[in-house]
This record gives sequence, C-alpha cells and structure tokens, in this order.
Amino acid sequence: MLPTVTNYRVIPSVVQTAKETEIKILPNERAFIFFDGAEYDLRIICADDDEPNYFTPSVFSALHLKAEGGILKFNFTFEREQEYLLILEKDEKKVAEFFIYSLKEDLYALSPLRGDFHGHTYRSDAKRDPGALLGHYREQGYDFMTLTDHNRYYPGDEMDEAYEGVKLGITHIPGEEVHFPGCMIHTVHVGGKKSVAALYCKDEAACRAEADAYIEKVPADIPEKYRERYSRIMWITDHIHEAGGLAIFPHPYWKPGGTRIFNVQEEFARILLKSGMYDAYELVGGMGQIGINFSINLRAELLAEGVKFPVVGSSDVHGIVKAETFPHYFTICFAESNTPEAIMDALKKGMTVAVEATGDEYARHYRCYGDLRLVYYAQFLLTNYFPKLQRICAGEGIAMRNYIMGLVPASLIESQVEQTEYFKNEYFGKCEPVIASDEIRAYEDKWREVQLAGPTGKGSAANTAKITRQI
Repeated sequence: MLPTVTNYRVIPSVVQTAKETEIKILPNERAFIFFDGAEYDLRIICADDDEPNYFTPSVFSALHLKAEGGILKFNFTFEREQEYLLILEKDEKKVAEFFIYSLKEDLYALSPLRGDFHGHTYRSDAKRDPGALLGHYREQGYDFMTLTDHNRYYPGDEMDEAYEGVKLGITHIPGEEVHFPGCMIHTVHVGGKKSVAALYCKDEAACRAEADAYIEKVPADIPEKYRERYSRIMWITDHIHEAGGLAIFPHPYWKPGGTRIFNVQEEFARILLKSGMYDAYELVGGMGQIGINFSINLRAELLAEGVKFPVVGSSDVHGIVKAETFPHYFTICFAESNTPEAIMDALKKGMTVAVEATGDEYARHYRCYGDLRLVYYAQFLLTNYFPKLQRICAGEGIAMRNYIMGLVPASLIESQVEQTEYFKNEYFGKCEPVIASDEIRAYEDKWREVQLAGPTGKGSAANTAKITRQI
C-alpha cells in the first residue's frame, strides 16, 4: 500500500512503554515549517481504552504546545502497550493526526522485518533471474527473503555472488524446496549451510536406502498407509536440521496441476503438524483463498488441541506479473537484527506473523495471523510503517537490478541503503532526527514574505478572505 502524503511526521513513532520519551513533530516539506511562537493543542488518545463515547473520544491526555526552531516537541510517558492516536489542533481546527505505538521493553528491543521464506526463480520452474528477483523483493519493501528453488540450493549462491561486496538493505537466507523421490510432500528448507536435495539428486539409491531404515523409527500409531511417506519426512527434516536449517511445512491445501485434489490429505497434514518434525507452518502461501481459509481453520483446531507452532506467510512466488501471491503473502518477523541467524532464531521462538493482503497498492487490506500481541503491533506497522518503507526501498530495488546488468555503480545502491537506514532509525527513535537548518528556514521565510505581499485569497479568486494557512 502506497503511503499517504502528509505535511508532518511524529518522531519516534514507536516508543518504550512506561518510559518518558521526548516526541517531536516535524514538517515534511518547507512550506509546513512551524512558525516560532505559534501555539497548538494536542490530544493523546489510547486506542484501547474504556471509552464511554465512541463517536467523540472523551478520555484523553491534553497538552498545550508552542513551536520552537520550526518544530513542536514535548515529553510524554505512554503507560500501556498499545496504539495511540495524536490529534494536533490550532484554534480548534485539526492540523494533523499521528499514530504512535508503545511497546514493552522485550518487543521494543526487536526489529520488525518484512520477508518471505519461500520463493522460486528461473533456475527451477519460475520466471525471474535470481539476482533480479532479490531486487524485485527490495523494490516492494522486503527486508529479507529465502530462495527455495525446487531441489536446487545453488541459485542462492548465484544470488549472493551477483551482489558480492555490495552493502544491501535486504538479507538473503539460503534455502531450497525439498521433495524426496516418490514422496510428493514438499518441505521448505530455510537457512541450512548445505543442500539436502543434492544428496538424493547425486545418489538416489543410497538416500532411498537411508530413508528405508527410518521406517523402523516411525511411531507405532502412524497409520500403515502413511508410514513410508512419514519416514521420508523424517529423513528430510533430520538432514535439514543437521545442515543447520529450519524445516517449514508448506501449502497443505495446494491443488497441483489445476486439479481439485489437495496435495496432502488433511488427516496426514494433522499428523505431520503434530509430529514435532517441522519448525514452522506455512499458514498462508501457495494456495488460493479457499485453501488459506482451510489452513487457518486447521491451525485453529490444532491450537484448541494444544498443538502450537510458529507460522509464516509466503508467496511461493513463481511470477511477479499479475501474481496472486506476490507481494500479497508474507511474514513479519520480530528479530534482534536483520541477519539470517537472528531471523531464524526469531522464527524458532514464534516471533512471527503471517500476513495476507487483498487489493492493490492504492488500497490494500491486510489480515494477520499469529499471537494477538504481535498481530496488534503488525497491523499498526502495516498501516503506518511498511508503506513508507516500501516507498523508500523502491529506488533501491531498481538500482539493484540495474547494477547486475552493469548499468549503475554499487555506490548508487549503497547511498540509497543509507537513506533507508536513516528512515528506520528515525522512526524507531534510534537516532536524533535532522531538523530544518537555518538556511532552509531562511529560504522558507523569504517566500512566505512574498506570499504575504501577494493576493490574499486562494485558488482563482485573487482577493477574497484572509489566507487560511499558517500565515
């Protein structure tokens, strides 16, 4: 969703709960620099409060502010973890509204990262070059992605080599989609240091013999008709974990070949999800809306039975032109940093939210699934943070694709990465925002004087009422 153009921004927009924080309201354009000495009223409203009047909020904190140095600033303690609405008024007329999210210390310390754990390229059965695909992801505002070509680990190496030595804003996590010969249940391998699929692609007979030995380890309560396939999944997940990776169970309600038959029978899907072999469940991804509905309700029933596991949303991208899933299905991961190790650690801990979206970039609506605390925060980010991030990342992604074709230098990418990093640091209060300099304010003052000396009206009427802007 493209961000709404606003005259002002509030910094930081994410704060720590129960800690006094200095908040600044800054202009986004020169024309909106605050006049020094101008006075404003600010109401701070909790999104989740015991409000007796839901049309006109009556429970709020009120502050009176005076502009100084072209900005407004105040100190405030946000006592609860939740979203807050800030309404700025002058002479009882609304000037702007802002949204701030207050987080307890544990979640505040983590970075929200938008990513995809399941995607494909031209090296298997998709339509895009590996290096270019990474640029397409960054153009859409993604912070990380895992390349999981079918039975192929090496395209991830190709992707890394394409940008070797270049500082990128997006992280690539190696991976592959594994499906053992004769067992059409897929497993997404994320983050391992070596390929699992290469083992059976190189020596299928030896791997079949190994997998056959696993049949003796299959729990006795597994129905006979599933025992061989279960043993193959045991072999796959053991080798993924041995490689240092994570195993994700993807798209149980996928209909291969346009059939009306799902690729995994529900009974067997339940058995696999209860087995403990998988590290996460691809709740959203690789399925149409009907499949996603089934998947979500399957999870709900398993949760009611006490079976809990991390969830992800993935595009399973094969093409990006008129694609149903990209960039509409993805994961928000709350990690200590944007590195493969930190992202994988967050996934193992269940610090993820699966997201599906409808609509286009001008009107996109999101559904989030995961722990309610994370969903509350994710919904705020999807409305207020990620659209702004995507706008900044767009040029970065385009520059990446141009770079691997020799059209632009690496420095163009890296300079844009610096802009992205500044935006993130400012938004989350990790750095002091840049205030309009004396030179910029003098420039605006000069043209304000010209405006004052000109027509007093606006639009096509030259002389009507008094100018109704700050002046």
